Amino acid sequence: MTSTPSVIRKATPFDAPEIWRLFLQLHRENGLFTIAPFKVTEFMDRALHSDRIPPHDTGPRAQIGVIGPQGRLEAVVFVLIAQYWYTSEYHLEELLVYVDPECRKSRHAIACVGWMKALSDHLEIPLLTGIISKERTAAKIRLYDRMLPRIGAFYLYGKTDAELVKPETVLGESKKLRVA
Repeated sequence: MTSTPSVIRKATPFDAPEIWRLFLQLHRENGLFTIAPFKVTEFMDRALHSDRIPPHDTGPRAQIGVIGPQGRLEAVVFVLIAQYWYTSEYHLEELLVYVDPECRKSRHAIACVGWMKALSDHLEIPLLTGIISKERTAAKIRLYDRMLPRIGAFYLYGKTDAELVKPETVLGESKKLRVA
């Protein structure tokens, strides 16, 4: 498949089936928990139909950016304006960034991160993004490290089906140096 230019456009309601397709692919690759279709649809609807949210509604505000023509999306980025439990300050929180496997040689992932950064600058709130991944984790970390300052790490305990990534696969250390 030949990729389209790595240009993000705001998703429209007509993109919903393709956003779902890409989300389901993402979940197959990296999902840690069971999908709740109602919740996914609710968040997507708030992003795709933001004009329907009444001013007094204090629920989440979200936006979805996509790459590709309607009916054949190649990438999706989904962000939410959120707050941590301990503060009243807002931040832009990435819910997902995903590039269709057939388009991964493109610059779509870089465009998605750039779009989130530009939106963060426009809204004048910080961007919080990260990588929760079970495949190609080290490559994703290297990409993000080139574009963003690193502030932490994620860990998962209690799920036996997750393939955990050991530090040596990220840092490129030899397996001989590892202490068991």
